[in-house]
Amino acid sequence: MSAKLIFSDIDDTLINDDLQVTPKTRDAIRKQIIKGNIFVPTSARLPKGMMTAVGQILKVCPLIAYNGALALDETGRALVTRFFDAKKAAEICRYVDEQDNSSAWNIYSGYVWYCAEKKSPRVEHEEKIVDVKATPASIEKIVKLQGVHKALIMGEPEDLDRMQKELIAKFPDLSFVRSSKILLEVVLKGVSKASAVKILAQEYKVPLKDCIAFGDNYNDEEMLEEVGHPYLMGNAPVDLQKKFGSDHITLDNNHDGIAQVLDDLE
Repeated sequence: MSAKLIFSDIDDTLINDDLQVTPKTRDAIRKQIIKGNIFVPTSARLPKGMMTAVGQILKVCPLIAYNGALALDETGRALVTRFFDAKKAAEICRYVDEQDNSSAWNIYSGYVWYCAEKKSPRVEHEEKIVDVKATPASIEKIVKLQGVHKALIMGEPEDLDRMQKELIAKFPDLSFVRSSKILLEVVLKGVSKASAVKILAQEYKVPLKDCIAFGDNYNDEEMLEEVGHPYLMGNAPVDLQKKFGSDHITLDNNHDGIAQVLDDLE
């Protein structure tokens, strides 16, 4: 098998728990690039936050950000950009503020990450992970944005379980999917990593059957189903591992799961 497009999630997939791309994984990816294959990081992060991790491998590449709401080629040209209404984003912010818990809202528009004026410890923790600072903003400012690529709600797992159900009923034209137990991602209905993967495969004229993808969580599920060679990390939820089967499970993100697969490619 020779992968021509290599799609990879970042958190808990490309990087280990220390937020690093290990030398073994870095070198395995670089070898594939030297062979003429194309590496495409695919993440819920904003573009600048993606390059915090991807920059450990290479400085220029196509990328899929915001769970597929924004995709750029290696020159920075937008191949996909799908917004939802800023008024709906503001409604989500108000909903989160009304909850009697520690949940925090985040809004992403273009290259800017907005958070509440009183910055939550959860937001400060995320800033350290992605090495990007959020911009404090009022909900009145959020309403005036031209559009929103993604909203993100941070919270305790049991709070997000309830909130996810309520928000799905309240906003049927939006998609709510977990990228981790404590993160609930919000994008326009129909937006997914899979939808962006299809567009990039067309752009680079590579059949989906010749694409390989790596992921670890529910927001990667459709992407993995879309490509011919899907691989789920060993640290993925057990139910996803059962769904994809042992032939499509690699080592976890702390043990070079990506390198294990790429080093075996012809």
